[in-house]
Amino acid sequence: MTLRAVFVGGTNGIGYAMACRIAASSPASSSIIVSGRTKPANLPHSNMEFRQLDASSMRGIKKYTDDLKVSGDKLDLLVMSQGIMTMQGRTETPEGIDQKMSLHFYGKQLLIRELLPVLSDAARVIIVLDGWLGDPSKLIWDDLDLKKNYSIKKAAEHCISMNDGMIQYWAKTQPEVPAAAKKHFIHVFPGTVNTNLFKGIVPSYLQGPVGLLSRMTLTSPETCAERLLDGVEERVKEGTEAGKFWSNIDAKGKSVKNKAIWNEEQIEKVSNHTWKIVDDALAVKD
Repeated sequence: MTLRAVFVGGTNGIGYAMACRIAASSPASSSIIVSGRTKPANLPHSNMEFRQLDASSMRGIKKYTDDLKVSGDKLDLLVMSQGIMTMQGRTETPEGIDQKMSLHFYGKQLLIRELLPVLSDAARVIIVLDGWLGDPSKLIWDDLDLKKNYSIKKAAEHCISMNDGMIQYWAKTQPEVPAAAKKHFIHVFPGTVNTNLFKGIVPSYLQGPVGLLSRMTLTSPETCAERLLDGVEERVKEGTEAGKFWSNIDAKGKSVKNKAIWNEEQIEKVSNHTWKIVDDALAVKD
């Protein structure tokens, strides 16, 4: 079946491996779009193309999605794996959002919002971050963007947890249509994967040993991609049968047990906060 898919953060690591796997199993007439700052050295399948995107910029994302929607073609799969490994404290983008949080949370939600009108029936929307550890109890509710309480740990907890809340928001707010036509929103935990994320933070004299150790002990992106994509299809089948259209998936592709179900007040607070931060950023003038 011809497929149209977008992989943001798909220029390397897990996203790239997922894009290559989907491209290899799809007809040549499919359109597999990989997006990020820099074009990959190799796009191994003829149905793959590159579109540049700075996924930390809300205005950049808006222009990118507007361009994607021009054709009117439906989108069957949206995978967002963009991220950054940094030990810096709060570092704001020109739009006033912490860089880490813009990549790991706000930009992902804006991509979903803007592309929702062109998502096909039963489309899959996949967030690659950490579908395992999030919980609403980890949020500082009066400082969700961490202007006052920022730390690397809290930024991670907020992005992970708010993505959990938002997949439940998206599943809950979609139209009442037959189960087979409903979209699925999935937050996955990839586990420990050899994606060269340490390259920018490990001193040059340690990069050789760290790289060797990573290859010996960490899961390859290709293996991770296989587990996650197979797991997504299994969870979508189960969810369609059970009437549940959001899932949290672990590194083996299995459902994360005992995930918190967010109440309406929690979902409303996080969604309202998200759109205020995003829309304020979109209003920033050059």
